[in-house]
Amino acid sequence: MKEDETIEHEGKLFEKIQWQEKEVSGRKFIDCTFRNCQLNGLIFSDCHFTDCKFEDCDLSLIKVKGSFFSHLQITRCKAIGIHWFDTGKPFSIGFTDSNISYSSFFGKPLKKTKFKNCVAKEVDFSECILTEADFSGTDLEGTRFSNTDLSLANFKEARNYFIDVQFNKVKKAKFSLPEALRLLDSFDIIIE
Repeated sequence: MKEDETIEHEGKLFEKIQWQEKEVSGRKFIDCTFRNCQLNGLIFSDCHFTDCKFEDCDLSLIKVKGSFFSHLQITRCKAIGIHWFDTGKPFSIGFTDSNISYSSFFGKPLKKTKFKNCVAKEVDFSECILTEADFSGTDLEGTRFSNTDLSLANFKEARNYFIDVQFNKVKKAKFSLPEALRLLDSFDIIIE
């Protein structure tokens, strides 16, 4: 499936394709929808995605080095173990009702990114810019926030997060009770 020339796909629907453990190289996808596809372990090499959607797909362990994602929407997908930090710029993505556990966004600018109602266990958001990001309804168990800008981020109804407010920017971020009490965990205090 490796291609040497650039192939462009515009406005296409890719449905129920099985591209596990293959390589797709040098392709441009514009306004395309991937639905009910098995893409786990796929290598996207030097691909460009613009205004595309992945719905009900398995994207686990895909490789994205050198690929570009602009206005990508991932909905009801399994997208586990992806190194999103390997992507180029531009990079804008949104997740809804998806499992993105064990992935890394290390150092990515993710301003206004949506992670709504997701499972995001053990995800690395270290050194990311997540201003105005939306984590509402997301399970963040074991997720790492280190030197991360979370200003104006929405954590309403999010759960299982640990955010050390001494090493992250949380100015005007929104939290809901009782989970907001977890922000005190980094102070090593006893509340009775």
